Amino acid sequence: MSSRGGEKGASGREEGAVKDWKYGGDEKHRLSGGGGGADLVRTESENKVQSILRDVDPWTAWMYKPHTLVVTLFGAALVVWASGALQAEDQNLDPAAHTKRGVWAVIAVFLGYCLLQAPPTILVRPHPACWRFVHGMAVVYLTFLTYLLFQSRDGARQFLKNLHPDLGVELNERSYGTDCRIYTPEKSNKFSNVYDTLFDEYVIAHTIGWWCKAIMIRNQPFLWFLSITFEFCERSFIHMLPNFNECWWDSFVLDVLICNWFGIWAGMKTVRYFDGKTYNWVGVSQQKSFYDKARRTLGQFTPAFWDKDEWNALDGPWRFLEVLACGLVILSVEVMGFFLKFILWMPPLNPLNSYRLAVWWLIANPAIREYHNFLQSGGFLGSKKLGAFCWLGISISIMEALICVKFGRGLFPAPVPPHVIWFWSIVILGLVLFLCTWTYRNYKARKETILKPDVSTKKLS
Repeated sequence: MSSRGGEKGASGREEGAVKDWKYGGDEKHRLSGGGGGADLVRTESENKVQSILRDVDPWTAWMYKPHTLVVTLFGAALVVWASGALQAEDQNLDPAAHTKRGVWAVIAVFLGYCLLQAPPTILVRPHPACWRFVHGMAVVYLTFLTYLLFQSRDGARQFLKNLHPDLGVELNERSYGTDCRIYTPEKSNKFSNVYDTLFDEYVIAHTIGWWCKAIMIRNQPFLWFLSITFEFCERSFIHMLPNFNECWWDSFVLDVLICNWFGIWAGMKTVRYFDGKTYNWVGVSQQKSFYDKARRTLGQFTPAFWDKDEWNALDGPWRFLEVLACGLVILSVEVMGFFLKFILWMPPLNPLNSYRLAVWWLIANPAIREYHNFLQSGGFLGSKKLGAFCWLGISISIMEALICVKFGRGLFPAPVPPHVIWFWSIVILGLVLFLCTWTYRNYKARKETILKPDVSTKKLS
């Protein structure tokens, strides 16, 4: 969720000041900070964030001031306590326990550093430090994947047992397409196949996942493109992963038309709610009753400003490719999750799968915001560089793909079915022809516009 904004200070500004971000501002609607004002027009998000952070409520102003020395001393005290630096050495701990404690301490120190010193993002709710902490988590995950990539396949599987003791055991992959009958008269439950599929753990995951994607992407055609394309990706990898072997009614009815549709519908309802909401953020100190103060405090965890994501994929061939690239990264993250689970022997209900999804969700929120702003500023043909979260998201997806390629070698002996090769060859060829035709038509229209004589000039002459 894009959560950006700040609190309105107690300096007598109009209540609707923050609302004017969305519609522009004039001399009467400006968010002043430290004597200098900035018109609330649609400028780059980084400038908005700086305007916000310069002016906060007096009650919470201390949270936005640097406390690096205090936090450093507090962190040092924690390290002294956790490491037992001032105590006698514990001889009962085995070297493996010392190693684990040391690794977790290294991660904790690094996350503490990021909490204070990581680069700022375009998100500031509930607090910029939260997103700096997420930045650190993303770097830790990237380095963890890098370490895993340099192990052997069996070594990586056994290494994961350090994170969860139930891992390191080969999985019995479930195939959902062995019996595609809707009605099974020989069983006590005549609709047992449908019943078992409806109450599978992936049903709730599908719905919640697409609700989260809708809040991040905020564009219904883009969401439906991802939903349908993912189902085709599943059908294309059936020969590799039994988990992808689904019945037609499971794949295109239960998944696309029910779970995905409901998740997208609920997500877009949420997007429209926040988009139509009036954002008047009066500071906590200006709230009159205890209820209003508590409500305002909880409101810190909701957006203070909501941006519409106008991807404008049909503005031109190059913009189409830029939006398509974002979609391909999202699809690769989805598909790689299933391959990682299969290759590294992680059961669907293992907490590591949930941790991965949670980390990806936290990374994707600012990453998609940064990529959208990157496109609005000119994209890959412009001069602005990708944001830190966007770069981390791309790097992590590449690392996950490399792990799947390296450790998956020899695990998928079945050849690619001819119909899969033909299908994707036709799709790629059609896409190339479509883009070439589109580019030629734009070039021709531009050339005709340049060569077309100016009728008004002729009449004057």
